[in-house]
Amino acid sequence: MRAIHLSLDRRKSRDGATRVKLDLALTAKFFASVREADFDLDGAIAALQSTHRQMAELLTPTGFRERGAA
Repeated sequence: MRAIHLSLDRRKSRDGATRVKLDLALTAKFFASVREADFDLDGAIAALQSTHRQMAELLTPTGFRERGAA
């Protein structure tokens, strides 16, 4: 209802959900809420890097790992 009231551009996505293009004021409000959220970005990056290392180790051929470790 708010999107219609503010005459914001709306489009139906392929997944069936309707998306609304935010105006400048709503975009600023969205970014402010993201900045205020208690989100540990550094922790999330470290967790992703750790998972990547673990997955890479699993995909490394055993023989190659043994030769490289010597």
